[in-house]
Amino acid sequence: MAAGKIVGYAVKYGVKYGPHLVVAAKTLREPATAYAQKKLAEQKARKAAFAEAGTLQAGTVLRVFHEGQPVWVVYSGEEPITSHPPVEVTLAKLVERADLSLRVVPEPPAAAKDRIASAGGAVADKARAALKRTR
Repeated sequence: MAAGKIVGYAVKYGVKYGPHLVVAAKTLREPATAYAQKKLAEQKARKAAFAEAGTLQAGTVLRVFHEGQPVWVVYSGEEPITSHPPVEVTLAKLVERADLSLRVVPEPPAAAKDRIASAGGAVADKARAALKRTR
């Protein structure tokens, strides 16, 4: 009996509000897709900057903003090397007013043993078994 009521309500409200949801979905699809792509590009730029800084001696990363968008500047020692994403402004101009004490040192990647230990429980047991099979 309860399942029949749920289906009835679903049909009733689907007929009443369904067309509005379709119009809203079509209208909001483009902005939502653009926003998701923008955030994904920002994450990729950050990851690329930290990966590059990890390969440099005394490599650090500083986040600055250019035209409202975050730009990650990679340093080798005290000298800026590159930026992610690349911008048309020179690096010196990009970081001239930045607080250099906010630079971040990338963490070394964790070893497989450490990642397994941090997982804990049944997940760790499965991972240990898989790791033993690969050796």
